[in-house]
Amino acid sequence: MDYKTFYNFMLKLTNAFEKSSCRKDFLDSLEAAFSKVLQVESIKIYVLDEFSYVLKDFEKPWESSIEQAQNAKIQEVINSFIGSKDYTKLEDNIIYMPIFDNTKIIGVLKIILDKKIKPDNDFFEISQLVQKQISYAVLNFKSGEKMKLNTKFYQTIRNIAKIIETQYELSYILPILGEMIDSFIYEHLIYIFIKNKSKKEFKLVWPANIKDSKIYEYLEELTPKSGVVIERDGKVGIFPLLSEQKLLGAVVAYNPFDKLNENEINYLDEISKQASITIERASEYMKILKDATLDALTGLNNRHQFALRLREETASAKRQNTPLCCIMTDIDFFKKVNDTYGHAVGDCVLKNVARTIKKELRENDIPSRYGGEEFAILLPYTTLEEAQLVAQRLRSAIEKKKINIEEYNIEGVKQLSVTISIGVSQYDKKMKEPQQLYQNADKALYSAKENGRNRVVVYDENL
Repeated sequence: MDYKTFYNFMLKLTNAFEKSSCRKDFLDSLEAAFSKVLQVESIKIYVLDEFSYVLKDFEKPWESSIEQAQNAKIQEVINSFIGSKDYTKLEDNIIYMPIFDNTKIIGVLKIILDKKIKPDNDFFEISQLVQKQISYAVLNFKSGEKMKLNTKFYQTIRNIAKIIETQYELSYILPILGEMIDSFIYEHLIYIFIKNKSKKEFKLVWPANIKDSKIYEYLEELTPKSGVVIERDGKVGIFPLLSEQKLLGAVVAYNPFDKLNENEINYLDEISKQASITIERASEYMKILKDATLDALTGLNNRHQFALRLREETASAKRQNTPLCCIMTDIDFFKKVNDTYGHAVGDCVLKNVARTIKKELRENDIPSRYGGEEFAILLPYTTLEEAQLVAQRLRSAIEKKKINIEEYNIEGVKQLSVTISIGVSQYDKKMKEPQQLYQNADKALYSAKENGRNRVVVYDENL
């Protein structure tokens, strides 16, 4: 190996260590470096999981384990390095290098070579230096990811605690809790259950379905004093949601193949405790705000107040023989906003949409936040044709609105734009219940969303 080849190899290797942003980048850079001195087909790193001691693919640590025959071979290679002074092994067209944590072997680098070309002996003379550098790089990746995980844990705890600053309806909060926990513990499926006080049974509230009904049997055994329950040799973890030693529900982590490790159990236990506090406070807020009229986040009428005004306005329209219309609208792809930018940005979008709605309406119009990203608007003394014009004006104003999100420090994004879908209906004296007015508008809204979104649809009986 001449000096220039050696220099280029070490330069590429250093770049792999210093500039790789993720595990795949690191492996690609390693392959580029080794290609300077070897005829490389592919490179893999296998590392022992520090909790389960199962071999995992370094590039895809979320996968349960590697294929059985491959696992046996790698274990055999690891054993062959124990007590040996060798830093490489060449078998057929494969070079193996041990990965060390101090004196302990924690994995193996596997380089598959072109079968036709044998490696230069000079490569094996520098293998000790190369092997040590790669071991340090792997350990640095793992320690860096641990720090990121700890940071994400505290962010998750803080975000769960902050939900009740702007939200208090459990039907809205619980899915958010599920999404937050699910994004943190990505190797396991996460389920949120709430205990029905009257029926004394657990109801799945997030997500919509569960893959293993056996979990319900585990939940039946849960009591306020049970603590964290681990089933199926660590593959199922049940974390109670408690309030003053009363069982509110449970967070369940499930993986049919992989065990929860000690860190994940501790993280989930703490997250569940914070979720319990959030649910308890939300319930208290609901009691306090039961008689309130305004939505805490948007400043519009809340759902309870909308129901009261709906009865008043339908009664007035019937008595005075005046027109009354209803608009139901929601933000298109709002879940994508939350998933991409976070719930704080989602709340910012809701507030801006509400502000625009209020600005575009007349003084006697009655806007309300119906729930989540859905808004209901009553338009007294308004014909259906006039209501359509109002709806189109609202749709256009929201579409043109640029929402400033600079304060949330989203890389490369300073503004957001969203659209809304709208359903419009008109009150008819033949309606038996006031609810029919907004139910008809809701059907029209559903049609607007089904037919492309960002549009206005007027209710008719054929919808």
